[in-house]
Amino acid sequence: MKNIWKKALALVIAAVMLAPVWVGAAAAPEFTLKDVLQGQTYSLSQYRGKVVLINFFTFFCGPCREEMPDLNKIYMENKGKGFETLGIALSSDPTQIRFLVKQLGLNYPVLMGDDNVSKAYGNIEVVPTTFIIDKQGNVAHKVLGTRKKEEFERMVQALL
Repeated sequence: MKNIWKKALALVIAAVMLAPVWVGAAAAPEFTLKDVLQGQTYSLSQYRGKVVLINFFTFFCGPCREEMPDLNKIYMENKGKGFETLGIALSSDPTQIRFLVKQLGLNYPVLMGDDNVSKAYGNIEVVPTTFIIDKQGNVAHKVLGTRKKEEFERMVQALL
């Protein structure tokens, strides 16, 4: 059992260290993706001047589902204050994602991701992975795994 935990920790460390997205040192990679409900196109550049929380997830990720209602609350509480949230579904069927968005009552745009956006953000292998982008378009935080609402709120509020 000890070896499994050591291997898992080594994989997480490798994923963080090999990721080409450097926190605080580089602009967040641009993307253009369609949302799952309306097919509307969203680009990161349209949010320049706002703090943006980008949450990568998959349909079958239980921790992702647990975290999403909190992300929705943060979005609803801050959306008029220069803040946006974008969910990006990876390796998921659009029909399942539409169901999930409706089931959880998510108000923020949920986009269908692809290999290009995953690679641009460091070959996303751990979900959930969340990036918080500052008003200048730079990566301020990269979060692997789930966090409590209060922790995300602290990160967002410091940038608003």
